[in-house]
Amino acid sequence: MENLLKIENLKLAFHGPFGRVPAVRGVDFSVDAGETVALVGESGCGKTALCRSILMLHSQHADIEEGRILLAGKDVTGLTEKELESVRGKDAAMVFQDPMSSLNPTFSIGSQITSPMRIHEKIGRREAREKALRLLELVGIDNPEARFSQYPHHFSGGMRQRVAIAIALACNPRLIIADEPTTSLDTATQDRIMELLAKLCRGEDKGLLFVTHDLGLAETIADRIAVMKDGLIVESGKTEEIFQNPQHPYTQKLLGFAKYGKGSSHYHGKVREASEPPQGAEPLVRIEGLTKHFQLGRKTVRTVLKDFDLTVYRGEIVGIVGNSGCGKSTLARCIMGIHEPSGGTITLADGCRKQMIFQDSASAFNPRMTMEQIISEPLVIKNRHMDRKALQEKVLELMDQVGLERELAGRHPYDVSGGQRQRAAIARALITDPDFIIADEPISSLDVSIQSQIIHLLKRLCDERHLTMLLIAHDRPMVEHVSDRVITMTTL
Repeated sequence: MENLLKIENLKLAFHGPFGRVPAVRGVDFSVDAGETVALVGESGCGKTALCRSILMLHSQHADIEEGRILLAGKDVTGLTEKELESVRGKDAAMVFQDPMSSLNPTFSIGSQITSPMRIHEKIGRREAREKALRLLELVGIDNPEARFSQYPHHFSGGMRQRVAIAIALACNPRLIIADEPTTSLDTATQDRIMELLAKLCRGEDKGLLFVTHDLGLAETIADRIAVMKDGLIVESGKTEEIFQNPQHPYTQKLLGFAKYGKGSSHYHGKVREASEPPQGAEPLVRIEGLTKHFQLGRKTVRTVLKDFDLTVYRGEIVGIVGNSGCGKSTLARCIMGIHEPSGGTITLADGCRKQMIFQDSASAFNPRMTMEQIISEPLVIKNRHMDRKALQEKVLELMDQVGLERELAGRHPYDVSGGQRQRAAIARALITDPDFIIADEPISSLDVSIQSQIIHLLKRLCDERHLTMLLIAHDRPMVEHVSDRVITMTTL
């Protein structure tokens, strides 16, 4: 079979203020035409570093110290940037893990899909538009005609991910590199995207490199699985062999985590029916008749929330679940005052202090700030005359509470793992001592072992600090794991 991708003894290291940090330590890897290969491993193991090196996307941040990367027979490590432009999007295309960072906020969705077509295929504007509309429909975007001229901020996290997939498919590449393409999607949409990717890569001349932290997900799509740990491939083989007879202890551990949150684990919360309030509890947040419209064009209005009612009682954890685009994040932003409601009321108890943990810490953090500055910023804004030493001590104490190593205080967001960034996001939300926290998809981009750590951390902090929390996610089993009540939202 033809090698679409062949990596030989690849060694890659990052360089920064803390010196050389090896990310890939000597990897041999291949994807053949007609097959799907899953690259599996936990956060920080080197999966994304390996994938980005295939298209030489590390720029000045990393060096390939040894090895070759053969893509469609060409060693990309020796190509100029001009030569790489003809490879990216045509020979291979990448679906990035974080669509909020990979999509350009200043260009419409349509222009971002049609741009690679017009560069590589030299087709006209009308033909490119028609093809883009078909792609939007293919990945499950409703009303593609209206959506074509909208911008990334008009889309939910799951919808942005589907747009990212459409962009990768724009020029019909032979190899698709999908880096955690379903982490921000609800289960139904995840299944649809997985089926779509499998269908598109089923041809004999195409291949799919599917990167994930979930072995259970890899089982549904992959012909072969390669397990990565600490920059090395520790085990690889046919999918059935990996699942029936895993050899490496790390693979065995990942197989155990694949069952976590699927109903077989212990539950902390005593989940009640949504309409049943806790006995004798004091209302902290009361939402009545909340409605929110978005103006998507001069003649297009989309209603995301309509006559929504909810009361959150002091001391409880309320889970909000639902498919991508159903209005979960819009609800959170309305409560926080980021969006102004179109109708209805949101009433907080006197003196209630609120904070939010955003869905995407990678784009919520300022990349120029250190972790210490990011965590302390809300308190600095609130109390500009606070003693610097006292502020630093409070930051370090919070880092201890959320399980974030103190030596990370001077690092920047791009120098830490996704799990470490999310712990910093939690510390940032806690620094002003809030009564009420909204956690918007705080675990969607994390691998399952880190998800379990963050969920347990949130539960512990709520108990220790007597916090009230609105926990938003699309993974119902994981939400039920710690929630007192779970409310399901549906798309209008």
